[in-house]
Amino acid sequence: MIDSPPPRMRYSLVLLVFVAGVALGWLLHELVMPARSITPERLAVVAPDVPVQTRTVTPSATPAEATPSTAAATSASLLTRTSTVQPSATATPTAQPTATLAPDIATYNAYVVAPDDTLASIAADGGSDVALIRSYNRLWGQLQPGRSLIVPRLDGKTSVLPTESVLIERGRDDKPWVALTLDAGAGAEPAPDILEVLRERNIRITFFLTGVWMEQNPTLVRQIVADGHELANHSLNHPDFRQLEDAQIIEELAETERIAQEISGTTTRPLFRPPFGSYDQRVLRILIEQGYLPIYWTLDSLDSVGQPKTPDFLFERITGTLTADELHGAIILAHCGSAATAAALPDILDRFAAMGLEVRTVSEVLGS
Repeated sequence: MIDSPPPRMRYSLVLLVFVAGVALGWLLHELVMPARSITPERLAVVAPDVPVQTRTVTPSATPAEATPSTAAATSASLLTRTSTVQPSATATPTAQPTATLAPDIATYNAYVVAPDDTLASIAADGGSDVALIRSYNRLWGQLQPGRSLIVPRLDGKTSVLPTESVLIERGRDDKPWVALTLDAGAGAEPAPDILEVLRERNIRITFFLTGVWMEQNPTLVRQIVADGHELANHSLNHPDFRQLEDAQIIEELAETERIAQEISGTTTRPLFRPPFGSYDQRVLRILIEQGYLPIYWTLDSLDSVGQPKTPDFLFERITGTLTADELHGAIILAHCGSAATAAALPDILDRFAAMGLEVRTVSEVLGS
């Protein structure tokens, strides 16, 4: 007969069995339970978004997307990209007129307004509609001769308008208006300071944004819209369009527009700026057929060219290269990612004001 173990030994054996059971239970739990995914809420802890500042503005109707009955329906697999999508936030709608798109647009045509033209005559000749042309081109004033328009042709309609290839380098010169435009494709750190300066002065400008930049900086996009600035298309990945196939160009345009709509509810139509300012006649034709007015510039600030620029250089370059009269209707190129541009901006705006110039959006400067 085996003697029972002493009480102290029995206690130790019971404790050992209990600990082993607990350990085995946790092991089985981890083996059986599925892996947990990282939720947006967890990502927000790692990369928190910043709140959107709001301004009281007049809401505008949310535009609906239009798809021409051309080769626009191209597979998204043509392009690849990497981006970080941050959580969404609510912003006040823009006060700027935005393009309202009809679902039955067949194609688009570029047309330069002649002295005797009216919107009614252009619509009749272009197989379009007066209200559609006005809203699409963000027109709210008197039609200006020489103004380049995108004329959407409706399904079932015919157009007798001439096929024109346009590239906009400046706007109307009968008003002391200058368009300061900011491209955003690389870098975003200076953008909040830029927006704050513009907000303090109640100035609205045009931002040409790439799709990837918008995906990486959704709160900044919504802040741009909330502050009443004008959005424009600057491609998805900032490639040289001359090196792309037709279908790739179409996809770059369409995907950037989709991202803008998804993030901000605002369209980039009808304005587009070619990456690197690179274009040829084929590129211009495709841009216009897809409903975009190609926008170039009158003056390049050079803030993204060559050696890094100082704020003093940019101040002199932007305000001193052209005379006050030459700046009437000028379109100036600068970049959201330039810290020197952000630092020089208050002095640039003050200098323009002293010269009697008003900083406006591209649509206004073109003649809205």
